[in-house]
Formats: sequence, C-alpha cells, structure tokens
Amino acid sequence: MLPAVVLIPVLAVGFSDYPVFVNPKAKIEAVLDRGPIQELIVKCPRGTAIIAYSKIERLFCPAKGGCTKSVDEAIGRACR
Repeated sequence: MLPAVVLIPVLAVGFSDYPVFVNPKAKIEAVLDRGPIQELIVKCPRGTAIIAYSKIERLFCPAKGGCTKSVDEAIGRACR
C-alpha cells in the first residue's frame, strides 16, 4: 500500500469543472485541468469544440489552429 503522501499528488493530477451545470447559458461546458494545459469544451451553434489553454503562455488554441489571448476569438475560430 502506498503512503498517503504519495497518493495525494497522484489524485490531484486531473481536475474537471462543469460551469454549464451552474449557468446553462455559459459558453464553456467543461474545463479539464491537465497541469500546464487546460482543455475547454465549448458550446457551438452546431455541437461542441475543444480549445486548449496554456497556463504558461496564456494563450487559447482551438484545434483548427491560430492561438490567441482572447477566449471569445478562440471560440469563434473553433466553432466555424
């Protein structure tokens, strides 16, 4: 059995937040924290899209390319 000191950091590696449950009109459905990168699942008119946010560079990067400092601009690019 591993000591609790080892288990706590292992369990804290990933974190998920679902802001859409609190506010159904939120643009961001879920936030998956992966350490230096956060994955944002955002609402689009026709489905959803994924945007990566770099905590180090402070940039939002949609899968279609073109990183930006504006989350709204990144959502617009991702939902095209």
